[in-house]
Amino acid sequence: MKLLVDNRWFGATGIGRYAKEILQRAPSGNVIEHLSQTWAIKNPISPLLLGLEINRRAPDLFWSPGFMPPMNSKSPFIVTVHDLIHLRYGTKLQALYYNEVIRPLLKKSRCVLTVSEYSRNEILDWTGLPSEKVVSVYNAVSDGYTCEGGMFDPGYQYLLYVGNKRHHKNLQRLIIAFSEADLPEEIKLVFTGDETKELRILADKLKVSDRLVYLGFVQEVELPAIYRGAVAVILVSIYEGFGIPVIESMACCTPVLASNVSALPEISGKAAYLVDPESIDDISNGIENIVNDGVLRERLIHSGQMRSREFSWDDSASQIWQLFACASR
Repeated sequence: MKLLVDNRWFGATGIGRYAKEILQRAPSGNVIEHLSQTWAIKNPISPLLLGLEINRRAPDLFWSPGFMPPMNSKSPFIVTVHDLIHLRYGTKLQALYYNEVIRPLLKKSRCVLTVSEYSRNEILDWTGLPSEKVVSVYNAVSDGYTCEGGMFDPGYQYLLYVGNKRHHKNLQRLIIAFSEADLPEEIKLVFTGDETKELRILADKLKVSDRLVYLGFVQEVELPAIYRGAVAVILVSIYEGFGIPVIESMACCTPVLASNVSALPEISGKAAYLVDPESIDDISNGIENIVNDGVLRERLIHSGQMRSREFSWDDSASQIWQLFACASR
């Protein structure tokens, strides 16, 4: 099979990692090709440009690891839609684009891939596609995310958030809850990425600026040690299509505090401490419990280890390549 891949998604992002893990497990005999030229993912005529390239290259199958389907493609195609975040929490223009451009094109795909049953049900409701045309295949834990290995030690204990700073990540409530939690003063709240003006103003107002740490850009190779060094990892998002930091943390023997909404209960199983992300009190109490209750922590570490082993890139890639093979015929 000659597979043409939308390589604009490659790089140091969740979708980039997803694409890498799937493609590096390609069965022998398959030829993987990339777009001959790239343009911005957010280019509104991206579907048209994709269709032109596909028709010129004539692959057996085209795959977009992100949400972008082609227009007027003469070759079969599969698109991975990880979630509907742009539709649910984007601008009115983004919602219009999803509804009027993306949705009709997805109906022409051989199938739509997604990463959780939660996202699958959302996509089915939104597109009206037959149930067999939307397939959920879980993300997984990459090599290196294990209990064994180096441990980040900045000289203080810390709670950890891994991810971007978008509104649905619920970081304002997290910071307020952290400021109200009854914790030893030396425990800090550490974020990957950079501080935003909005979060700095909030921290100054709450007088916790000296207890918040921003690590800036973190290379993937550095993440396992940062997970291992944390007292706990916190992901209290209002919305997640999967929530990969949950299983990465668990694989690194770090307990997890997560939201009880969207895909997070499905992905965490019974191996995370779940809280209501809209309740500052619930988040704050959860932080106190996961820091101070040693028995709870040990239970979460053990159950998390077991849960993380259920997510294998070998298994996920095998399922996806079988779908590719069927769709290309």
